[in-house]
Amino acid sequence: MPTTHRRGVAALAWLLLAGLLAATPTTATAVAQGPVATDPGAYWTPQRMRDAQPLDLAGDAPGAGRSTTRAGGSTPVVPPKSVGRLFFSDATSDYSCSAAAVNTPERNVVITAGHCVNTGASRVLLGGCRAGRYFTNFAFVPAYDHADRPYGVWAGVRAVAQAQWITECDDTVHDQAVIAVAPHNGHNLVDVVGGNGLAWNYPAREDGVRVVGWPAEAPYDGEGAQQCAGPTTPSFDSTDAQIACPMNGGASGGPWFVSMVNRDVGFIWAVTSRRTTSGPPTLLAQPFDASIVQLLASLRTAARPVAGRAQASGRPLRITASESVAGRGQGYTLRVRAKAGSRVVVQVRSTPGGRWRQLTAVRLPASGVAYLARPSVRVGPVWYRLHQGKRNSRKVGVTVRPCPLPLDRRAAAVARCSSPSA
Repeated sequence: MPTTHRRGVAALAWLLLAGLLAATPTTATAVAQGPVATDPGAYWTPQRMRDAQPLDLAGDAPGAGRSTTRAGGSTPVVPPKSVGRLFFSDATSDYSCSAAAVNTPERNVVITAGHCVNTGASRVLLGGCRAGRYFTNFAFVPAYDHADRPYGVWAGVRAVAQAQWITECDDTVHDQAVIAVAPHNGHNLVDVVGGNGLAWNYPAREDGVRVVGWPAEAPYDGEGAQQCAGPTTPSFDSTDAQIACPMNGGASGGPWFVSMVNRDVGFIWAVTSRRTTSGPPTLLAQPFDASIVQLLASLRTAARPVAGRAQASGRPLRITASESVAGRGQGYTLRVRAKAGSRVVVQVRSTPGGRWRQLTAVRLPASGVAYLARPSVRVGPVWYRLHQGKRNSRKVGVTVRPCPLPLDRRAAAVARCSSPSA
């Protein structure tokens, strides 16, 4: 075989190997390392927010060119205070999308589009998909208005996108994600701006739908909220819903309300995924199915942070629980805070005046924060505290009820169950 031919074969073999390696999915919950703000309010200055690039997932869905929606326009709107702009970063740039607060037991969760949290799977040489990469440095600004931040800047601490969005190419059906934000000034997000309900298993055809977002491409500038309202219809030859609306990049992740409970909260049944690039301007979104409940549950077990704060030495001991009330069989998470590198003992007791016993010992990582997943098996109250040398933290209590708690906690009073064998 001539030398040049051997070199050509070798080069082809290397390309084949590189393509196969690139197509190997990475762990879906891995978090990319990028710019991390020690203080989101300081990092996300008004100028940085104005300069953030609007993220877009333009592209016609199958058959979207045959849309039956009529041409529609958007109008400036004073947004529900539970809806806002979402800012985030990668290693080189800052970006913006839209998002909305969700009423969950944690009371610190926002929902947005999957592509506003993770780049999504991409095609590689000779076929296959490369798993998407997570963005970082998330900040949610409710009711953002021309650099005014009336309800503060809420730092994202964990983010989870649908697994299919991360690992499967062109899977816009699962273009959804959720982000947990840290309390702000001692308050939970939902306690400040309200939390929306989620509605799933609804058809694509609905009346009176309201879509809110912060489009930031011309003729918009991202500084004020816009709204499109009207009926939605099924997108031809796909499972998407579509609405006549000219909003563009930056509106991604904005909520689609199927109804409103009051001025500030309602029921979200989809989030903006894409827009058409031909024919009448149209937004596309996939109505939620039951996987949205699983997505919220997966956020509770996501352990790696996507943004952090500067850690001070001599940090006081602190333990908190993701929920104060849990249903039997529904786990919860303990969050342990102490000096980085130190060892703390987690203690537990199940009666108010009972003796504390050791549950486990934890070595704190460099972040100074560790998470412990706890099952809800024994019905009744349980308390936890941290012990280190002669110091004890304040205790935190969790009450486990006999029945699983419904997603809508308002139904908990009438929920009933029969007891399982275990």
